[in-house]
Amino acid sequence: MGDERLEAVLRRVEDLEADVRRWRRAAMALVLSAVALTTLGAAVPRGRVVEAQKFVLKDAAGRVRAELGPSDNNKSIALRFRDEASFSRLVLGIEEESSLLVLHDKTGRPRVGLVTLAQGAPGFTFYDTTGRARVELGVSRDGEPGIVVRDARGGSAWKAP
Repeated sequence: MGDERLEAVLRRVEDLEADVRRWRRAAMALVLSAVALTTLGAAVPRGRVVEAQKFVLKDAAGRVRAELGPSDNNKSIALRFRDEASFSRLVLGIEEESSLLVLHDKTGRPRVGLVTLAQGAPGFTFYDTTGRARVELGVSRDGEPGIVVRDARGGSAWKAP
């Protein structure tokens, strides 16, 4: 009977020692996390401005997947997303005095465009597989709606009004 009590006490002591080790590890992890957060917080100044002419995001293989910056002629600024083949697939930006959103197909040709012109007139354009505008839907400066259907050469095939 004495051996059983001794074994029970030994088991309880071993359990307590294991609990103490776990608590010690948790406390050490908490202290290290606090030190890391304090160090990171001190290393990054608050309210600091980051300036650049262009931001480029590359994937693990080094391919450009997104970029934010002006065009070469500085007439537009855009956020451009590219696919794995480096073709432009989505462009969101400002070109001269217009804002635009353009969706491209897998070959990089524009397929759908949404634009707001300098005067505030919105437009919606559908492009064919060659990247030529085929259907244009918009509202004029005066607020009048309009639609133009273009032929393969870019000429007006039908329009209203």
